[in-house]
Amino acid sequence: MDYDTRKELFDTMKVLVAPEQEEIFRIIHRLKVPYSENSNGIFFDLSTLSDEAFSQIKEYIDFCLRTRQEHENRLKDMEDIRTQYKNYADA
Repeated sequence: MDYDTRKELFDTMKVLVAPEQEEIFRIIHRLKVPYSENSNGIFFDLSTLSDEAFSQIKEYIDFCLRTRQEHENRLKDMEDIRTQYKNYADA
């Protein structure tokens, strides 16, 4: 993977919430990716990730982002239905 792809993955990881970040840690731990830990968090080197580890992390992040978008779409659809129902009931 090239630098830009890894940088994009890093930037995307910053927007994940804690449970999603914890799952990334589970992935790197399961694949025995070297990491360090201190009071600021867990750190690992994206530039040395194997293709397998990178692929699994990227796949998980894509899943998270897709799920968020689907959730937002469902909420919007529900709000539209509520608005339509309210308009119908008021008529």
